[in-house]
Amino acid sequence: MAMFNILLAVHVLSVVWWVGGVFTVTTSLLPAFNRLPAPERIQRIKQFEGRFANQARIAVVLAGITGFWMLKAKYGFAYLHQGGWWIALMMLVWALFVVMLFVAEPLRLPARIGLIQKPRTFLVLHAVLLTLALAAIGAGVIGARGGF
Repeated sequence: MAMFNILLAVHVLSVVWWVGGVFTVTTSLLPAFNRLPAPERIQRIKQFEGRFANQARIAVVLAGITGFWMLKAKYGFAYLHQGGWWIALMMLVWALFVVMLFVAEPLRLPARIGLIQKPRTFLVLHAVLLTLALAAIGAGVIGARGGF
C-alpha cells in the first residue's frame, strides 16, 4: 500500500506541474504574446516553450510511468473495457501531449505548418488541449473515488 501511495503522490504532483504549466501558457502568456508584433511574438513563444518543454516532458513521462503502474496494480488493464472510461480519457490526454512534446515539437511541426504564425488558432488549440486535460483530471478524481 505504501508503494501505491508514493506512486499516487508522484502522479498527482507531475500532473499539477504539467497541466499547471499548460494553464499558465494558455491563459496568461499566449494572450499577452498575441498583442506583440509577429516576429517578437513568435520569438517569445519559442523562447518560453523551449524552456517549458523539457519540464513538461519530465512531468509527462512521470505521469505516464506512475499512471500505468497504478492502473496495473489496482485494476489491471482489463478495467478499461469494464467501465474505466475515465482512465481511457486520462490516457488519451497523456498520449496527445506525448505526441506534441516528443514528436511535433522536436520536429518543429507547429512552425512548419504555419500554426505558430496564426495567434488565434494557436491559442484555440492550446485551449482545447487544456480543456481536455482539465476534464481528464476531474473525471480521474471522481472515478478514482468510485463516482462512475
